[in-house]
Amino acid sequence: MKSAVVVLSFVGALALAGRGDAAATTLATSVTVPISGIVNGQPESVSLSGSLLIVSTFVTDSTLTTPKERLVIKAVNVSGVGLTSGAKYVATGEDRLLRPLAVSDHIDIMFPFYPATPGGSRSARSAMASITLQFDLLSGALTRATATFSSPKLPS
Repeated sequence: MKSAVVVLSFVGALALAGRGDAAATTLATSVTVPISGIVNGQPESVSLSGSLLIVSTFVTDSTLTTPKERLVIKAVNVSGVGLTSGAKYVATGEDRLLRPLAVSDHIDIMFPFYPATPGGSRSARSAMASITLQFDLLSGALTRATATFSSPKLPS
């Protein structure tokens, strides 16, 4: 009988401990941020504009003491125009990240863009989205975000 109580106590303790990176709340902060910029390159430079949908969820890690932010960043209605030809372009994509919670965070991620023609995605290029985020450290809520498109930076 005592061994059954010990086993049940151990199982109960494991259940309460939970998993690492479990969401602290089911509430997520969602922000839509305007984004624009010029991506230089061949066959022409392209001016892109639209929005990024950023969904941020505060995450606690039961195995460590570092709170984190789970981020989903999605290009929404991003389109552009070639500066030489006037051709229309579209940008798509979504990225998921897990970052340590900080008052401010800077992220550079890539989104594909391509001519808005049938088969245009076969000519995809990359646009770099530079995103600056600000958080409330007490609640983990995303409080501010800004973003710009530019040409990808090549490693030196």
